[in-house]
Amino acid sequence: MTAMLKPVDYAHLGVQAAGDKAVMREVLALFVTHGEQVLAELEGAGDAKTWKMWTHTLKGSARGVGAFAVADAAADAERHSLDKSKLEPLRAAFTEARAFIGSHPL
Repeated sequence: MTAMLKPVDYAHLGVQAAGDKAVMREVLALFVTHGEQVLAELEGAGDAKTWKMWTHTLKGSARGVGAFAVADAAADAERHSLDKSKLEPLRAAFTEARAFIGSHPL
């Protein structure tokens, strides 16, 4: 039986933040706010450069906080420029991560 991966790996984030819970909380809050903004930008993206910039940005920030499903969905969207169908799995992964953060406060 394999362990179920959590939508956000707090152990990974803890390493990134040197175990500082205040920093971890701040980074998670920024990730949620920024992620919502990025998804809105992607909805309106009309050119490949903008699409790549926003998907790449979200991929990096998601990896930084340990939201690996979000990072994987963003990477997939990044590879499929302007394919708005890639936003559905990205939004689903982000929604799951946001809900996890909200229900598992540090």
